[in-house]
Amino acid sequence: MSTEEKLGADPVTLNVRLGDDVQLYCPLFQRPYVWGKAQIDRLWDDIDTVRDETYPRRFLGALVFNEDLPATATQAGRYWIIDGQQRLTTMVLTLVALAAHAQHFGDAGKEIAQDIFEQYLVSRKKNSKNQPKLCPTLTDTRQFHDIMRSAFGYEFDLEIDMSREAGDPDGDMTRAYQIILKHIVKRTSKPQDDVELNNDEAVTNIESLRDVLLECLEFVEIRLGSSHDPNEVFDRLNNEGVKLGIIDLVRNDILKRLDKDGKQALKLYQNEWKPFEEAFSDSAAKTGYFFPFALTVDSTVTKASTFSALSRRWAETLEDKNLDARGELLELMSDLRSHQASYNAIHSGRLDQVESELTEYVRRLVDLNRPGSTYPYIMQLLTSASSGECSTSAAIECLRIMESFLVRRGLQGIEPTGLHAIFKKLWKEAGSDPAAVRRKIVSSTVVFPDDSSVAQAIAYGDLYHRKIKKYVMLEYERDFTSGDVLETFPPTTVDHLMPQNHTDDWKREVSAEDHKRLLNTWGNLVPLSPDANSTKGCKSWSEARRLLQSESVFSTTKQVYMHHESWNADHIQRRSKKIEAWALERWPYFGGYLGEQ
Repeated sequence: MSTEEKLGADPVTLNVRLGDDVQLYCPLFQRPYVWGKAQIDRLWDDIDTVRDETYPRRFLGALVFNEDLPATATQAGRYWIIDGQQRLTTMVLTLVALAAHAQHFGDAGKEIAQDIFEQYLVSRKKNSKNQPKLCPTLTDTRQFHDIMRSAFGYEFDLEIDMSREAGDPDGDMTRAYQIILKHIVKRTSKPQDDVELNNDEAVTNIESLRDVLLECLEFVEIRLGSSHDPNEVFDRLNNEGVKLGIIDLVRNDILKRLDKDGKQALKLYQNEWKPFEEAFSDSAAKTGYFFPFALTVDSTVTKASTFSALSRRWAETLEDKNLDARGELLELMSDLRSHQASYNAIHSGRLDQVESELTEYVRRLVDLNRPGSTYPYIMQLLTSASSGECSTSAAIECLRIMESFLVRRGLQGIEPTGLHAIFKKLWKEAGSDPAAVRRKIVSSTVVFPDDSSVAQAIAYGDLYHRKIKKYVMLEYERDFTSGDVLETFPPTTVDHLMPQNHTDDWKREVSAEDHKRLLNTWGNLVPLSPDANSTKGCKSWSEARRLLQSESVFSTTKQVYMHHESWNADHIQRRSKKIEAWALERWPYFGGYLGEQ
């Protein structure tokens, strides 16, 4: 297999792939073998179309490999199977079953079995001689080894690495092997009405089936260069299947170091890797961690190159440390965990994972539905504060600057375009220095809206159709109620005080022009529970006031209804002014860091 940068893809048969002296490793903790009768029967339907000469060859899909170690004069090479694990394992089991069955038919059958064993199932190299070429997932090894031992017994020099053996003795692989064996028996020694053939006839059929398996079943073999992301390749080949997530690739890359000792691998998986995975709140959080984590290391990483970049980083990290497999895994797990708590806090709202003084400011960003582009900076800031590398007060100020920046842009409806370029390098350029953060958080195309533009957005902007509406209104509610605010708000809708339908009752209060101009502004919007919103409908002001001034759970809403006997354009504008003054203080411009008064 070439180690060049370019991706290679060629048609390949089992004769070629298994004929090479290469050991094919399934990732230790990848999904185990799961094929059952339905998949195996479909495979034999394809095989039969070649046997009956309906097709000269059948294409069975793609095999994707990463070369880990090249073959030498004394040692077999090693490839990791990225895609095609189930298909390739099934084909190896089929050759094992064919060899096992052949041994029942005299010397000629045993000769076929010996040839299959030596040429396609075990290594011929000195340092790996007679070791199986296929190394299944760790929890499948006991079943696979038992199958190999039952097929080749003591008459063959089979070498089994007992230290790598793990898993239950019975399972899907054992059951699949028995199904495959029945297919072989049916087609070679009892092909008609379950009548057993003589040795010569059976051997002829076995040879014919062997040739079909080795020469007429074709795959496309994808050989990845070092610049290719296995995750992307896998996804493109499996658009309608279960995608191989980046966490699978990372797990495989880290845990492959434990391939020589099954008991140690299981122990470290249970004690190190599994707790790392379980510390995330859900699968989306697990999948989402690695790109921002990679950006904390290298701001030039792209989403497509995340895995490749991390793999290179870990190889470089371990290069001169001379650690054993356990030491290497612990080193890499420590690296992986370095920002996990900070990520969980900002991504999943796990506020218990950050310093208590920071929880309120992180909570604000979580509720704000901060864009994912901010994660690399926030993760590094929170981790730095947790370790004491930066002061809590500096971290708070940086978080406040970020919140103001995002809220002010949100009030104006500015899309988060360009933020990725800012935040992926913000820690490197500004660290936890608030003044530097304020300077570097903008660019020639990314603005921090000033007070006048924010005031204009509050007075006349269409807040009702802004994504940020619930956040700013509930923050106003929190501040308005001081210490009496609910810890968790009930389901919230945003309601128009002056309703969207300009009915006759409202035409007497507000002109058509003012209705259109002020309808969706913050001054005319309040939080309301869904039930209260449904009850209010398009009622007149007096009717709505009677219903809601005592029933609403939101203090800002109650106060409007309690203190206004009527509601018109003048009231909306006066309320907007109060909100404006509060908002500019709550989300300041931080101009002082720019030398402004």
